[in-house]
Amino acid sequence: MINSTIIIPTAGRIDVLIKAIESILRLDLQKNNSELIIVDNNSDPLMSQILMQHCIELQGRLRYVHEPSPGLTAARHRGARESNGEILIFLDDDVEVSEGWLDTIHKGFLDDDVVMIGGPSIPKFDGSIPSWFWSFFTSTPYGGWMCSWLSLSDIGSDVKGVDPNYIWGLNFSIRKSVLYELGGFHPDLVPKNYQCWQGDGETGLTMKVRDSGRRADYLKGALVFHQCGQDRLNLEYFKKRAFYHGVSDSYANIRSRNNKSKLIKSNSPQPFFDSLRTLKANFKKMLINFCLDKVYAVNSGSPQIMTKYAERQGWLFHQEQVKMNPSLLPWILRDNYFDTDIRELK
Repeated sequence: MINSTIIIPTAGRIDVLIKAIESILRLDLQKNNSELIIVDNNSDPLMSQILMQHCIELQGRLRYVHEPSPGLTAARHRGARESNGEILIFLDDDVEVSEGWLDTIHKGFLDDDVVMIGGPSIPKFDGSIPSWFWSFFTSTPYGGWMCSWLSLSDIGSDVKGVDPNYIWGLNFSIRKSVLYELGGFHPDLVPKNYQCWQGDGETGLTMKVRDSGRRADYLKGALVFHQCGQDRLNLEYFKKRAFYHGVSDSYANIRSRNNKSKLIKSNSPQPFFDSLRTLKANFKKMLINFCLDKVYAVNSGSPQIMTKYAERQGWLFHQEQVKMNPSLLPWILRDNYFDTDIRELK
């Protein structure tokens, strides 16, 4: 019988977290051979006290742990260390699970070839929706739709052997053995004053799952509802998210370039052609940046252009930080981020 651990990291959103907890406890975890762990990643002692008190009131139905190292990845890894389940189910603190969610995940993992499972995340709005919002929706290669900006998706059917990159962190199940074998998550959602230490989160892990040839399934029954409040349905939030995307993309690009550089050096060094490629890539970036500046000057009111510009600013910020901070590149190139604390690196 499958045994699992549901892990919810949280840092301050107690009102929505309570709804998430209530939706999970309705599933009768003991009957389903599952446990629930709340990982408190708050830096505010008052928020931690409120959360801990709520968890005490539910004693016996969940476990509370506090992780002082800031950032989503530190909290996720702490949850993994504390877990008893062979299957780890990571949820964001602002989702509510559907009635068949856990049962679908458990049935999916009965197939030994499956190492990851995800499912639909449907929006739950609490107010009006701006007209520009719908322009950020796109289709997926499997059908249906998605909005990566708010981690929303609905393919509409089961996809056995889905690209693991279509399994997102708000509804992310993985075999514990695979999580550790592949080195866990990359840095994610760190506080603003640690922005340069940001990485590509679960994407780094899903890329490793894909590259290793392991199988991931998207199951429509593993459905969650994602809270989309007014604090997110505005352009300032989208620009902030775009900046974060830029930082994450810069991090992933540096890791990728380093791996390719190792491969070239170990096979057949071609310093002249390497320099030529670098020069060509730098010229291309300069040209793109020049064009973006001109387009932004004319179309600065366009949500698409505004977010693209913010994404570029995030990329440039991270690239500059790597040049200025000698500690940052070794951090980016780490094999894994288990038992790390970015407070020690600042």
